[in-house]
Amino acid sequence: MSADLMTAGAEAELQIAVLDTLRADAGVQDVLGSPARIFDGETDAPLFPYVELERHDVRPRGSAGRAGQAHTITFGLRSRSGGRADAVRILSALRQVIDGLGGELATQTVILSQTLYADVMRTPDLREFRGVLRVRIITEEAG
Repeated sequence: MSADLMTAGAEAELQIAVLDTLRADAGVQDVLGSPARIFDGETDAPLFPYVELERHDVRPRGSAGRAGQAHTITFGLRSRSGGRADAVRILSALRQVIDGLGGELATQTVILSQTLYADVMRTPDLREFRGVLRVRIITEEAG
């Protein structure tokens, strides 16, 4: 299997695992409903508040003779009620799950998962708040 196909498979596997873990977390469901409104383009008109996976960048990063990847994933949040405090509460719930993420997937192991950046701002139309959460996840080939 080529390195490009391995990376594409690893990217998809990790992305599915992260989304499934976030959607299943009780704390995330408390702020985003059950099922949690976290999307990867599945809907054109989601209910507020919601989170959407906006970007997933993958770069090679191996160590000790094992193939690995550095994943940078960006989530966007949209909220229309509860103000800035509600948006911060939602980002906090997501961060708790992301920062605790680890373990074995089918073909790789999560070595590190951490928040790189989080921010909340009012949109120019003053009708909603937009949050951004950027995370870094390092994986290695399962041994």
